[in-house]
This record gives sequence, C-alpha cells and structure tokens, in this order.
Amino acid sequence: MRVCLVNTFHYRRGGDCTYTFDLADLLRSKGDEVVHFAMRHPENVESEYEDRFVDHIDFGDVFRAGGLMGKLKAFRRSLYSGEARDKFSSLLEETRPDIVHLQNFRRHLTFSIVEEAKSRNIPVVFTAHDYDPICPNSLLLAHGKVCTACGGRNFHRAVFVRCKENSVIGSLAIALEGTYTRLKGFYDLIDIIITPSRFASEQLISCGFDPARVEVVNNFVNVAAYQPRYGGRDFINFGRLVIEKGIDHLIEAATRVKGARVLIAGDGPRRTVLESLAGELGAQNVEFLGYVDRGRLHERVLEALCVVMPSIWYENFPYSILEAFALGKPVIASDIGGIPETVADGETGLLFEPGNAQALAEKMKYLLANPGRASEMGRKARKRVETEFDSETHYRKLMEIYSRVL
Repeated sequence: MRVCLVNTFHYRRGGDCTYTFDLADLLRSKGDEVVHFAMRHPENVESEYEDRFVDHIDFGDVFRAGGLMGKLKAFRRSLYSGEARDKFSSLLEETRPDIVHLQNFRRHLTFSIVEEAKSRNIPVVFTAHDYDPICPNSLLLAHGKVCTACGGRNFHRAVFVRCKENSVIGSLAIALEGTYTRLKGFYDLIDIIITPSRFASEQLISCGFDPARVEVVNNFVNVAAYQPRYGGRDFINFGRLVIEKGIDHLIEAATRVKGARVLIAGDGPRRTVLESLAGELGAQNVEFLGYVDRGRLHERVLEALCVVMPSIWYENFPYSILEAFALGKPVIASDIGGIPETVADGETGLLFEPGNAQALAEKMKYLLANPGRASEMGRKARKRVETEFDSETHYRKLMEIYSRVL
C-alpha cells in the first residue's frame, strides 16, 4: 500500500510531527510505501518530495507585524490555498497513493488538498491531534482556562472571548476561518476522523460529528527503541514551553517540595516568563535545560524519579506520557482530557486537580518519600505500553480503517 502522509511541519516539532515520522517508519517496516506532503521550513528534515512542499509562512509574524495587504493575503491563504492544491495535485499525479492520511494541515495547507484528493477518488482519513474541528484556536482553551464557548459551531464567539492571544483581530481571523470551513462542509469530505483518545472523540460527537465517522486509535511508541530504567532522583518535564502546559504550577509546586530537583527541558514562547517566575518565587531547585536533543533527553528522563505533566488544557493523548512509560517512568499528571486514559492513578502514576500547585506538590512529596513505589509504577507503566500502546496494535487498528475506506 502507498500512503500519503500530510502534516504542516516536516520536523519533530510536536506530537503531530512525532506521530507522522513514527508512523512513516512503522508503515515502511511493514513493506508499505510512504509519500510526504508538508510546508517548507528551515528546520525541515530532508525529503525527496520537498520540491512539492508549499512555501513557508508564519501567520503569527504576519498578523503581528505585517501591513494590511499582507494580512489580507495571508488570511486568504489560510482559507484556501491554490498553491497547495496545485502542488498536491502534482504530487498525487506522480506518486498515485492509495490513501491520504492527514495530520495537522489546516491554515497552512488548507482543505484545498482534500478537495484535490477527493476529485481523484482517493480515500482520506484524518487524525485529529487537537480540537481544530470544533474550536477556532484548536485548544478549547482561553486565557489559561478551559473554554467551550463556541460549542463546535458558533465560532463568532471567539471574537468576544478573544481566545487568540487576547487579540480581537487574531480572534476574528480564526473565527472567520472556522465559520468558512463549517459552512463549506469541508469535514464531510473526510472519510474517517481518527482521535487518539476516547475523550477527544466524545467532544467531536457531542458537537455534531457522525459517530460512524469517528474512530479512536491511540498513539503508539516503538517499545523496542526504548530501554527502561527504574528509579531515579529528579522530577522532569519536557516539551514546548507554552501556556497550556501549566509549567507555572510546576514551578510553584517545586517551591513546596524540600529536597526535590525539578528539571524543565524544552523551549518555547514562555521560557523567559517562566524563568522570571522561578526567580520571583525563589525556586532555586528548578533548572531550565533549554532544548535537549532526543538522545540526551532520554538520558535525562532515565535518570529521573518520574515525569511531571501539569497541563491545564484538554490534552488528547500526549506522546510525553508514552515516552515516559516506555522509559520505565511513572507520570504525575493533571486529571484532565485524555490523560486519565493513559495514567492510571496509583498504578502507572498519580493524578491531581489541574492548576492546583499544592495538590501537585503533595504527589511529588509522596514519590520522593517512596521511591520504591515510583519504581513499581514505572514497571507497570512499561508493561502497559508493551501491551496496549505498541506499534503492532496501532498498525492493526489503522489497517482496519484503511481497508474499510478503500
């Protein structure tokens, strides 16, 4: 089978990118062929198809600093990209895939490519890594709090909430784009929508998506690529430093746990703010590692007692949890979104109320005082990814969906 994998970014930037690359490796290991389509970007990994990728654009930069005409041009591109359709048409003509599997693609690549695939009678499936189909800003989050004001269809409410960086103009842009997508019925062109978590599927269905077209297929890890180590010393968080990850609460909790060292690996727009917060709170036991390459990151995780994930948004099915489990580490995480579907409280980790720094601190104190329990949870976590979130299980479920739409 030849599969065309579509994702805006073609480098390991977030969970959608991790999944795209891991899925490509998995498909090739089974003898399937993979074709990529994405946007050009300075950090992209090399691809034999990059001459068909669309030109790079950073909508954030354009809307923050661009002139009126530039903003209007960028907004038009976010609705429907003729360039993307033309280049995708050329790619499909050359490679003739059996199926198109979309990841994150809206705004940069747009539904123009879906129309092109359907005009050629190529089945299309879409993995919803976030809440783009029902939320203009894709996170169901506004001003640091869960937000469901739009209800999956009344996207004009985003303007009043100002959920896009507290900007009226930015919020208007995503509200118009979401409304346009809904009125055009673009999601009806997709044969099957895959959600990594049951929670995400329930959100889509509650907002009117046909249950027959929504399937749950959990994310996966190639377990053989991870060698676990049980026990350790530090607490570690890794990922992009953005508001929805709730790192503020981890820093606050760290000040309440004597003897704990907290490592924060990763970079992002909130790094300076978070470093300042740590200084203001006197969190001398918090260390910012900055960007850490994948191999070194795994080493730091292996040295840790556990991974901490204090998210304040409806996490779907985070890769950081799966990777922690594969490395033999329990996870202390917020009881929100799809997280409880992976972290079994008291079994593979500990759950706490989102945003409650004191509750988080108590969980950290417990594991620090009971390292044997942390090792026991880490072993159960490793066992769980070996039996439930492994590549073989994922491939079987995905092939069932591929076969159905074909």
